[in-house]
Amino acid sequence: MLFDLKPKERLKDLFGRESEYSELVRLVENGSWVAVLGKRMTGKTSLVKTLARERAGVYVNLLGARGLDSVMARILSASGLRLEELALTLGPVNVKWSNVAANVLEKIGDKPLVLDEVQDVASVHFLKILKNVWDTYGRLRLVFTGSYIGLMRNILEPSAGSPLYGRRPAVITLNPFSKEKSIEFLRKGFKQAGFTTQENELNEVVEQLNGYVGWLTYYGHFRCIQRKDHREALDSTLREGEKIILAELRNFLRNRKREHYIRVLKMVRYGARWSEIKAETGLNSKILADILKALRSAMLVDEEDGVYRISDLVTRRAVGRLRL
Repeated sequence: MLFDLKPKERLKDLFGRESEYSELVRLVENGSWVAVLGKRMTGKTSLVKTLARERAGVYVNLLGARGLDSVMARILSASGLRLEELALTLGPVNVKWSNVAANVLEKIGDKPLVLDEVQDVASVHFLKILKNVWDTYGRLRLVFTGSYIGLMRNILEPSAGSPLYGRRPAVITLNPFSKEKSIEFLRKGFKQAGFTTQENELNEVVEQLNGYVGWLTYYGHFRCIQRKDHREALDSTLREGEKIILAELRNFLRNRKREHYIRVLKMVRYGARWSEIKAETGLNSKILADILKALRSAMLVDEEDGVYRISDLVTRRAVGRLRL
């Protein structure tokens, strides 16, 4: 069902991403490594989980994983392999995770390996392992997703000294649905659930949720599964969305100049120019430039014609609840 809150895993349930899925399959089958980018709630996880399911691949959620041990433990678990199957000589206490990585990746072979939410991974050694994989196991098909920060930025923009220099993956970017596609999604979901709705209600939902398929799914779930009326379902979607985005914002702000970032975020909620942000926050040009670059890379803030703004209503509401 379209209004199931779990990420989709079958092609028949993947709505509105047929061209992106076909391109992803084409790239993977041609041996390319692929990075799937897009804002929150645009369906990245559904797309890559569908690939993993339909192509007998391995899906790994790396959200919150930072060190090599955590990364490899999750890959090992998702692959269904056990340490004793890898024919490794391990010490009584410490596992040599670089050896584990080489063995696991060799056994995965030419199956697609999907690494979801890689941006938090902080291990430089992981990049070296990826290089060795690239050089040694040419059959391995890697798909990455995540915000354009942290490890994802290092993968997509490797410096001259990076182990991945010259090995930039292909990129597929997911954008929010158009108004027409959003209404089509809602109509199909309501039809599946045997529900009827008013045209003015659909228009309000699309206007408020702005083509983000994740939020549209939440609305449909509250409406059809939990049997809330239109107003209550929309309000519940916004409240639930705020909680989700707040948690992500707090994770993003960890180890950053929290006060500076929050002041900038609050300034750009409804749109502000560089000069306005600088005058209001008092930040020097270098610091402000770095903050805006990070916010755009994390796909929290857009810039058009010199105006920085948060386009997603749910994110705007969540930013409004941040405290210095």
